[in-house]
Amino acid sequence: MVLMFAVSAVAAPPGGHRPLPPQVSSHAPGIHPFGKGRHSWWGIQMYDATLWIVGPQWSAAEPHALDLEPNRAVSADALVKNAIAEMRALKVGDERKLRTWQAEMKKIIPNVQPGDQVVIFCSDTNRTIAYLNDSSTGEVADLAFCPAVMSVWLHPQTKHQEMRKSLLRQ
Repeated sequence: MVLMFAVSAVAAPPGGHRPLPPQVSSHAPGIHPFGKGRHSWWGIQMYDATLWIVGPQWSAAEPHALDLEPNRAVSADALVKNAIAEMRALKVGDERKLRTWQAEMKKIIPNVQPGDQVVIFCSDTNRTIAYLNDSSTGEVADLAFCPAVMSVWLHPQTKHQEMRKSLLRQ
């Protein structure tokens, strides 16, 4: 019974990667897929994720992107709520900062459908730009925002450890 409620992520099957929005590739020449994982909940595939990096190893200081491809419809409210809850659990911002980020996320995070591509791009200009299917949904100009959002998947204490390992190829 406990296993039915487990949240898991496993390495996604090998295969091609959807290209990033052209705007990302033009702002980060040489960006390439690094690690890939699949997030499942109660055995239901929720989304595939690919970490894109510049260079041979992931670095938070270099441009990078997280490509999320949902397998289920999810509301923007649910996405924002879950991300803020994980950031709060990881203590990546105080309550004031989390409220600010939540308001920013509500502006740029869309409702998603199966087959969509959501890209969170951390540029080298300290801007975080979100895309849905090649179109920008907005940006946040806060130096601390992108590391906070990426912590949901990449923080050493994230609850998504298998996803983290898959994305960082550990």
